[in-house]
Amino acid sequence: MILAKKLGKESEAHELIEKAKALGIFRIVELSRECFERQRCRGKTDKGEEVIINLKGVPISDGDVFQTDNGYIILLKEKEEKVVEFKINDFTSFILGYIIGNYHMRVMVNENKVYISAELGEDYLTQKFKNFNPKVTRIKFNPNVDIPVQPVVVDFVNT
Repeated sequence: MILAKKLGKESEAHELIEKAKALGIFRIVELSRECFERQRCRGKTDKGEEVIINLKGVPISDGDVFQTDNGYIILLKEKEEKVVEFKINDFTSFILGYIIGNYHMRVMVNENKVYISAELGEDYLTQKFKNFNPKVTRIKFNPNVDIPVQPVVVDFVNT
């Protein structure tokens, strides 16, 4: 199965989803955060069928509804992943930010909590950050803090 056409978001497509369920053509595909970021990967439906995601220029996100090349209706869901969580205050925010920045890790901030992916190993990370009382948990990890980097073009021809 190949995703062919984006139909909208789950919140907007209740009627379509119910109709597809009644016809037996509704499937759910849980994907990793990396797949959502790359927008090109393979997944499996809740019925075990392989789905190919390769939509150039079409961003995908949690809750998107698609139609496949053979008429199935697919709901994309993001898998939860292990993360390391830190509660922060003004002083620890600075120190923690400095340390995480040195690891070049992507970060998600939600209220007074900072999350980093546990992909480097939860034991390693909890040991490195033990002074910040890290807690390992599972969430849908969507990094929402980016380094404000401006691209610079250097013209070597005219120098």
